[in-house]
Amino acid sequence: MDETAEICLDFAGLDAPLRVVQPDVVRPLLSPVIGGWPFEEVPGDNPQAKPAFATLGPRDAKKWRLEAPLAAKPVVDHNPVNAICDLVVEMSWERLRSHPDLLCLHAAALTFGDSLVIFPNARRAGKSLLTATLSQLGHAVFSDDFVPLSVDAQTQVIRGIANGIAPRLRLPLPDNLSESLDNWITRRIGPRNKQYGYLTGIDLPQSGVMAPVGAIVVLEGDPTLTEPPTLTPMTQEEAMGVLVTQNFGRQVHAGAILRVTDVLTRSVPVLRLRYNAVDEAAALLDQSPALRDLSAARMPKADQPGVLPLAPLDLPAVQCLLPVDLGQAFCKLPDATECETGTSLFLADGSGIAIHRLNPVSAVIWKLLDTPLTGLEMVEVMQELYPDVPRDRLCGDVAGALAFLWQQRLIVPDTAG
Repeated sequence: MDETAEICLDFAGLDAPLRVVQPDVVRPLLSPVIGGWPFEEVPGDNPQAKPAFATLGPRDAKKWRLEAPLAAKPVVDHNPVNAICDLVVEMSWERLRSHPDLLCLHAAALTFGDSLVIFPNARRAGKSLLTATLSQLGHAVFSDDFVPLSVDAQTQVIRGIANGIAPRLRLPLPDNLSESLDNWITRRIGPRNKQYGYLTGIDLPQSGVMAPVGAIVVLEGDPTLTEPPTLTPMTQEEAMGVLVTQNFGRQVHAGAILRVTDVLTRSVPVLRLRYNAVDEAAALLDQSPALRDLSAARMPKADQPGVLPLAPLDLPAVQCLLPVDLGQAFCKLPDATECETGTSLFLADGSGIAIHRLNPVSAVIWKLLDTPLTGLEMVEVMQELYPDVPRDRLCGDVAGALAFLWQQRLIVPDTAG
């Protein structure tokens, strides 16, 4: 990059600055997108400045480059809007690097009254377009993609944090929008290219503003639907399956994620929105009694995870002896977190690396291992539960389940017996 002119932007809540090369070129396009995230401008040549988490600047008249040492993606030269898209993702990750105790959801979040309604990410479900349509109806946009969550230390209320970044819409807009909505969005599209456009001039709370989570709505876009949209309750089991896959964090302990997710799905309405026309869907949400006067999600004392260590960024693979010896006794590793909903059992390992949804065989074995047992003893129990299943198949199922639980740091061979 040509570094003849540069500045650093210190964003509120980030430990490291963004370095901007040729700011006279970059700022006019960047500012409308990140205008809700406060920052201080400092000289790029300040010897006391921390190393930048990313550098953004033009390569030539048509291409920009984002260099981010910690990003998973390789460095490429991009259309300017695509480079800003990559920067927005990297800023979200830098927030988590700066605050590794934050949980985060792949989701949109908008205010309904004084509370937040969370819309978990579902590919091609129209989340960002629905966000824009709800914005037209007066709902403030906390995020259309990444929603950091925190648990208030005093009140134990689970709160979402605004990111102050304009929503990004896929272009061209669908041709089934009403004329008024199409015109409203089109007038507010700021920085754009052929793929994306950022929605500006909307109610966008400043980055860092918090609001309590009051409901979760899972989107199910259906282009074949001819009936009006529907908003129906989901079971906790269904909701857990959705939210667990949308949770991520820099080093948040998986046990904390599982407990917060369990509380969210038990304490606030979790609804499924099935729809085709986004105008009708937004109107249904806006008028629904289920999304009015929402109570804040709160961690009961019994569900508080206590002080859990940060999950390690990397652990060596478990050396699991295969095939598993069914004559060997196994026992649970300590400090696992479990949550049972309906027919599903969710487990987080004690190291905090991952959350697993156990299949029926693994769930039975996990419960059996409240006391150490051999694999053969487990096969005998399984034979009683499933008398019509051949024994050799049960032996294979038990051996496979033990190998999985062992590799995922949930059980180990019992050496005390």
